Amino acid sequence: MKVNWIRELFSFSKKERSGIVSLLVIIFFLIVVGKLIPRFIPSEKTDFSKWEAEVNAYLKTAKKQIPEEKPLQIVVFNPNEVDSARLTEMGVPSKIAANWLKYLEKGGRFRDKEGIQRIYGMTSALYEQLDSFILIPQTSVSKAREGKNANFEKPITQYKRDSIFPKYLPKSKKERVSALELNNADSVQLLEIPGIGPVFASRIIRYRNLLGGYYNVGQLKEIYGMREENFTAVAQYFTADPTSLKIFNINFATVKELGRHPYIGFRTARKICNLRDKKGKFSSQEDLSAVVASDSLKRLIPYVKFTQ
Repeated sequence: MKVNWIRELFSFSKKERSGIVSLLVIIFFLIVVGKLIPRFIPSEKTDFSKWEAEVNAYLKTAKKQIPEEKPLQIVVFNPNEVDSARLTEMGVPSKIAANWLKYLEKGGRFRDKEGIQRIYGMTSALYEQLDSFILIPQTSVSKAREGKNANFEKPITQYKRDSIFPKYLPKSKKERVSALELNNADSVQLLEIPGIGPVFASRIIRYRNLLGGYYNVGQLKEIYGMREENFTAVAQYFTADPTSLKIFNINFATVKELGRHPYIGFRTARKICNLRDKKGKFSSQEDLSAVVASDSLKRLIPYVKFTQ
């Protein structure tokens, strides 16, 4: 029964067979004609050279108009004592910076870091980028008094920005100060330095923790509020032991770990991790130069190792 069913399925009448043959001949004829027509009737070629020239000219113009990306200059800062220039350098958009300054101009003050998240327009990503660099002094710092009647007998910590006034310090304090190693000094020892008050002492220690230690006394200039005259006055009392640095492996550090380092930042940290994922582990300083600015790389290298 099965065999008969199959035979009936593939059995054709004489007319059906003639139709199938005619259809195959027509298909074959159309295929041959399709192959021969292009040989006898050439197709017109469209000239795209003018259009390509216009596109290239536009791309060159657009590339010139794109501003070069400048490396962020993020240092430890007091959110209650910033200006628009410093906020811009740290990557804060102009609208958010304007809202920030309006808040300060109206007498507002941040008592803790979390208060910065309430600025209109502040995003969690931007706050994460700034978080490790925010320093709000715990002690109340009053404004420096002006005029002839300024009372310099009051404690030095009561002056604005914890400024350095070495000539108003007791001679006994000057005499008992000896050189301190920056990476091992605690806040009590720092307070023994002429002109270093609680605010600057906390900034020195906090910045030391962010860096992983000081390898050069000159790094104190990077601390927020440390002006040239301040540095000149205190540098003579410090030494820096580079063997005390905390070294990290650039090939295993996460974006968060890299981003918290003052010489990297979160934007560069993402670039480092993306390049590492694409090309593999870094083996030398030259590998990092593709994503880290030369000045930042020179300062960063003492903290980096490339091997396990």
